[in-house]
Amino acid sequence: MQKQVDPSSAADADGLFAVNFCDDARINQHASVCEWLQFGHVLGLLCRQSVPIVGRARKPLLLDPIKELDFFEESHRYRWRGNWVLDNVSEVCSDELTPFAKQRIEETRHGPDGWELRGRTIHRCLDAQLTDQPFVHEDRWDAWLDPLFDEPLFKGIETLATEFRLVDRYNNVAGSFDFLVSSDAGVTLGDLKTVGSRKSVSGRKPATRQLGAYAKMLQQHFPEVRVDRCVTVVSGPERCRVITEDPQECIEAWEEALGVYRAKQDAAFDF
Repeated sequence: MQKQVDPSSAADADGLFAVNFCDDARINQHASVCEWLQFGHVLGLLCRQSVPIVGRARKPLLLDPIKELDFFEESHRYRWRGNWVLDNVSEVCSDELTPFAKQRIEETRHGPDGWELRGRTIHRCLDAQLTDQPFVHEDRWDAWLDPLFDEPLFKGIETLATEFRLVDRYNNVAGSFDFLVSSDAGVTLGDLKTVGSRKSVSGRKPATRQLGAYAKMLQQHFPEVRVDRCVTVVSGPERCRVITEDPQECIEAWEEALGVYRAKQDAAFDF
Protein backbone atom coordinates (compact mmCIF):
# COMPACT_ATOMS: atom_id res chain seq x y z
CA MET A 1 0.00 0.00 0.00
CA GLN A 2 1.18 3.49 -0.78
CA LYS A 3 0.96 6.33 1.69
CA GLN A 4 0.73 10.02 0.82
CA VAL A 5 2.16 12.53 3.27
CA ASP A 6 1.75 16.31 3.29
CA PRO A 7 4.42 17.79 5.60
CA SER A 8 2.60 21.12 5.79
CA SER A 9 -0.41 19.47 7.41
CA ALA A 10 1.55 18.12 10.37
CA ALA A 11 1.65 20.08 13.63
CA ASP A 12 5.00 21.65 14.44
CA ALA A 13 6.24 20.04 17.62
CA ASP A 14 8.39 23.07 18.40
CA GLY A 15 5.49 25.49 18.17
CA LEU A 16 7.10 27.55 15.40
CA PHE A 17 4.89 29.45 13.00
CA ALA A 18 5.21 29.24 9.22
CA VAL A 19 5.76 32.60 7.56
CA ASN A 20 5.86 33.52 3.89
CA PHE A 21 8.41 36.14 2.88
CA CYS A 22 8.28 35.45 -0.84
CA ASP A 23 6.36 38.62 -1.66
CA ASP A 24 8.85 40.89 0.09
CA ALA A 25 10.91 42.62 -2.61
CA ARG A 26 13.76 43.35 -0.21
CA ILE A 27 14.21 39.68 0.55
CA ASN A 28 13.99 38.60 -3.03
CA GLN A 29 16.35 41.23 -4.38
CA HIS A 30 18.75 42.44 -1.71
CA ALA A 31 19.11 40.09 1.23
CA SER A 32 22.11 37.79 1.50
CA VAL A 33 21.92 34.29 2.95
CA CYS A 34 23.80 35.37 6.06
CA GLU A 35 21.44 38.30 6.71
CA TRP A 36 18.45 36.02 6.63
CA LEU A 37 20.07 33.34 8.72
CA GLN A 38 20.43 36.04 11.38
CA PHE A 39 16.85 37.21 10.82
CA GLY A 40 15.62 33.63 11.10
CA HIS A 41 17.36 33.32 14.46
CA VAL A 42 15.55 36.43 15.74
CA LEU A 43 12.28 35.16 14.34
CA GLY A 44 12.79 31.86 16.12
CA LEU A 45 13.21 33.66 19.42
CA LEU A 46 9.98 35.58 18.82
CA CYS A 47 8.11 32.42 18.00
CA ARG A 48 9.28 30.75 21.19
CA GLN A 49 7.68 33.64 23.07
CA SER A 50 4.36 32.71 21.42
CA VAL A 51 4.09 35.88 19.33
CA PRO A 52 1.48 35.01 16.68
CA ILE A 53 2.82 35.58 13.16
CA VAL A 54 0.24 35.06 10.48
CA GLY A 55 0.99 34.19 6.88
CA ARG A 56 0.92 31.57 4.19
CA ALA A 57 3.06 28.45 4.36
CA ARG A 58 6.69 29.43 4.15
CA LYS A 59 8.76 28.30 1.22
CA PRO A 60 12.31 27.12 1.91
CA LEU A 61 15.16 29.58 1.51
CA LEU A 62 17.25 27.91 -1.16
CA LEU A 63 20.68 28.67 -2.56
CA ASP A 64 20.68 29.67 -6.20
CA PRO A 65 21.71 26.73 -8.41
CA ILE A 66 25.13 26.96 -10.00
CA LYS A 67 24.56 28.04 -13.59
CA GLU A 68 25.25 25.63 -16.44
CA LEU A 69 25.99 22.71 -14.12
CA ASP A 70 24.05 19.65 -15.30
CA PHE A 71 23.90 16.08 -14.03
CA PHE A 72 23.24 13.02 -16.19
CA GLU A 73 21.92 10.26 -13.97
CA GLU A 74 22.39 7.29 -16.31
CA SER A 75 26.12 7.91 -16.74
CA HIS A 76 26.46 9.63 -13.34
CA ARG A 77 28.43 12.42 -14.94
CA TYR A 78 28.37 16.20 -14.66
CA ARG A 79 28.77 18.86 -17.31
CA TRP A 80 29.68 22.44 -16.47
CA ARG A 81 29.66 25.33 -18.94
CA GLY A 82 29.41 22.89 -21.83
CA ASN A 83 32.39 20.73 -20.77
CA TRP A 84 32.33 17.32 -19.13
CA VAL A 85 33.67 17.29 -15.58
CA LEU A 86 36.55 14.84 -15.26
CA ASP A 87 35.57 13.14 -11.98
CA ASN A 88 32.72 13.00 -9.49
CA VAL A 89 32.94 12.86 -5.73
CA SER A 90 31.51 9.34 -5.49
CA GLU A 91 34.22 7.95 -7.79
CA VAL A 92 36.99 9.49 -5.76
CA CYS A 93 35.58 8.33 -2.42
CA SER A 94 34.96 4.76 -3.57
CA ASP A 95 38.44 4.33 -5.04
CA GLU A 96 39.83 2.72 -1.89
CA LEU A 97 37.22 -0.07 -1.86
CA THR A 98 38.53 -3.58 -2.41
CA PRO A 99 37.41 -5.59 -5.46
CA PHE A 100 35.38 -7.82 -3.13
CA ALA A 101 33.61 -4.83 -1.58
CA LYS A 102 32.78 -3.41 -5.00
CA GLN A 103 31.44 -6.80 -6.12
CA ARG A 104 29.29 -7.07 -3.00
CA ILE A 105 27.89 -3.59 -3.57
CA GLU A 106 26.90 -4.51 -7.12
CA GLU A 107 25.35 -7.82 -6.05
CA THR A 108 23.05 -6.12 -3.51
CA ARG A 109 22.14 -3.16 -5.71
CA HIS A 110 19.03 -4.22 -7.63
CA GLY A 111 15.64 -5.70 -6.82
CA PRO A 112 12.83 -4.75 -4.41
CA ASP A 113 15.15 -5.16 -1.43
CA GLY A 114 18.23 -3.69 -3.08
CA TRP A 115 20.05 -0.64 -1.74
CA GLU A 116 19.40 1.37 -4.91
CA LEU A 117 15.60 1.40 -4.53
CA ARG A 118 15.83 1.86 -0.76
CA GLY A 119 18.27 4.73 -1.05
CA ARG A 120 16.35 6.48 -3.81
CA THR A 121 13.07 6.21 -1.91
CA ILE A 122 14.36 7.44 1.45
CA HIS A 123 16.31 10.27 -0.18
CA ARG A 124 13.27 11.48 -2.10
CA CYS A 125 11.06 11.35 0.97
CA LEU A 126 13.55 13.31 3.07
CA ASP A 127 13.95 15.86 0.29
CA ALA A 128 10.17 16.32 0.15
CA GLN A 129 9.96 16.59 3.94
CA LEU A 130 12.65 19.27 4.08
CA THR A 131 11.05 21.30 1.27
CA ASP A 132 7.47 20.97 2.56
CA GLN A 133 6.30 18.96 -0.43
CA PRO A 134 3.78 16.09 -0.32
CA PHE A 135 5.14 12.67 -1.18
CA VAL A 136 3.93 9.11 -1.69
CA HIS A 137 5.67 6.00 -0.41
CA GLU A 138 4.97 2.36 0.36
CA ASP A 139 4.10 1.46 3.94
CA ARG A 140 7.16 -0.75 4.24
CA TRP A 141 9.41 2.32 4.25
CA ASP A 142 7.81 3.69 7.42
CA ALA A 143 10.34 1.70 9.44
CA TRP A 144 13.06 3.92 7.95
CA LEU A 145 11.13 7.18 7.66
CA ASP A 146 9.55 7.41 11.11
CA PRO A 147 12.82 7.52 13.10
CA LEU A 148 14.43 9.66 10.39
CA PHE A 149 11.72 12.33 10.55
CA ASP A 150 11.73 12.20 14.36
CA GLU A 151 15.46 12.95 14.48
CA PRO A 152 16.06 16.17 16.51
CA LEU A 153 18.47 17.32 13.80
CA PHE A 154 15.47 18.14 11.60
CA LYS A 155 13.48 20.04 14.22
CA GLY A 156 13.31 23.84 14.22
CA ILE A 157 15.39 24.19 11.06
CA GLU A 158 15.40 26.33 7.94
CA THR A 159 16.19 24.49 4.71
CA LEU A 160 18.81 26.22 2.60
CA ALA A 161 19.26 23.57 -0.09
CA THR A 162 18.59 19.91 -0.90
CA GLU A 163 20.02 17.59 -3.56
CA PHE A 164 22.31 20.45 -4.55
CA ARG A 165 24.92 20.18 -7.32
CA LEU A 166 28.40 21.57 -6.82
CA VAL A 167 31.58 21.73 -8.86
CA ASP A 168 35.18 22.43 -7.85
CA ARG A 169 36.33 25.42 -9.88
CA TYR A 170 39.96 24.32 -9.87
CA ASN A 171 40.08 20.50 -9.63
CA ASN A 172 37.56 19.43 -12.29
CA VAL A 173 35.38 17.36 -9.96
CA ALA A 174 31.68 17.63 -9.11
CA GLY A 175 29.11 16.17 -6.74
CA SER A 176 25.74 16.70 -5.02
CA PHE A 177 25.06 17.01 -1.31
CA ASP A 178 21.80 15.87 0.29
CA PHE A 179 20.87 18.82 2.50
CA LEU A 180 22.01 22.11 3.97
CA VAL A 181 19.97 23.44 6.89
CA SER A 182 20.28 26.18 9.49
CA SER A 183 19.15 26.35 13.10
CA ASP A 184 20.17 27.95 16.38
CA ALA A 185 23.12 25.55 16.33
CA GLY A 186 24.38 27.02 13.05
CA VAL A 187 24.57 25.72 9.49
CA THR A 188 24.65 21.95 9.00
CA LEU A 189 25.81 20.18 5.84
CA GLY A 190 24.48 16.65 5.63
CA ASP A 191 24.72 13.39 3.73
CA LEU A 192 22.10 10.64 4.10
CA LYS A 193 23.07 6.98 4.06
CA THR A 194 20.58 4.11 4.26
CA VAL A 195 21.23 0.59 5.51
CA GLY A 196 19.18 -2.58 5.35
CA SER A 197 19.19 -3.63 8.99
CA ARG A 198 19.04 -2.09 12.44
CA LYS A 199 22.40 -3.65 13.31
CA SER A 200 24.07 -2.01 10.30
CA VAL A 201 23.22 1.46 11.58
CA SER A 202 25.98 1.21 14.20
CA GLY A 203 28.58 -0.08 11.77
CA ARG A 204 28.09 2.47 8.98
CA LYS A 205 31.08 4.77 8.62
CA PRO A 206 30.62 8.53 8.23
CA ALA A 207 30.82 10.15 4.80
CA THR A 208 33.80 12.23 5.90
CA ARG A 209 35.49 12.75 2.54
CA GLN A 210 32.26 13.32 0.67
CA LEU A 211 31.20 15.98 3.13
CA GLY A 212 34.64 17.54 2.90
CA ALA A 213 34.29 17.81 -0.87
CA TYR A 214 30.94 19.55 -0.57
CA ALA A 215 32.14 21.88 2.19
CA LYS A 216 35.12 22.96 0.09
CA MET A 217 32.98 23.57 -3.01
CA LEU A 218 30.49 25.57 -0.95
CA GLN A 219 33.35 27.80 0.17
CA GLN A 220 34.21 28.48 -3.47
CA HIS A 221 30.71 29.31 -4.68
CA PHE A 222 29.03 30.62 -1.52
CA PRO A 223 31.70 32.18 0.72
CA GLU A 224 28.98 33.94 2.70
CA VAL A 225 27.70 30.57 3.98
CA ARG A 226 29.73 29.21 6.87
CA VAL A 227 29.24 25.50 7.54
CA ASP A 228 29.43 24.88 11.29
CA ARG A 229 29.18 21.10 11.26
CA CYS A 230 29.04 18.17 8.87
CA VAL A 231 26.74 15.24 9.61
CA THR A 232 26.23 11.78 8.22
CA VAL A 233 22.66 10.62 8.86
CA VAL A 234 22.45 6.82 8.87
CA SER A 235 18.87 5.65 8.31
CA GLY A 236 17.90 2.06 9.08
CA PRO A 237 14.74 0.17 10.04
CA GLU A 238 13.45 1.45 13.39
CA ARG A 239 16.66 3.40 14.03
CA CYS A 240 18.48 6.55 12.94
CA ARG A 241 21.99 7.68 13.87
CA VAL A 242 23.67 11.05 13.32
CA ILE A 243 27.48 11.27 13.14
CA THR A 244 28.83 14.80 13.57
CA GLU A 245 32.23 15.95 12.28
CA ASP A 246 34.26 19.13 12.02
CA PRO A 247 34.05 20.67 8.51
CA GLN A 248 37.77 21.47 8.32
CA GLU A 249 38.72 17.92 9.21
CA CYS A 250 36.35 16.69 6.51
CA ILE A 251 37.94 19.04 3.96
CA GLU A 252 41.42 17.79 4.84
CA ALA A 253 40.29 14.17 4.45
CA TRP A 254 38.80 15.00 1.06
CA GLU A 255 41.93 16.78 -0.18
CA GLU A 256 44.04 13.78 0.83
CA ALA A 257 41.67 11.35 -0.92
CA LEU A 258 41.60 13.44 -4.09
CA GLY A 259 45.41 13.65 -4.10
CA VAL A 260 45.76 9.87 -3.81
CA TYR A 261 43.13 9.30 -6.50
CA ARG A 262 44.74 11.70 -8.97
CA ALA A 263 48.18 10.19 -8.32
CA LYS A 264 46.83 6.75 -9.23
CA GLN A 265 45.27 8.16 -12.39
CA ASP A 266 48.54 9.81 -13.39
CA ALA A 267 50.48 6.60 -12.75
CA ALA A 268 48.06 4.63 -14.93
CA PHE A 269 48.64 7.00 -17.85
CA ASP A 270 52.42 6.65 -17.53
CA PHE A 271 52.28 3.09 -18.87
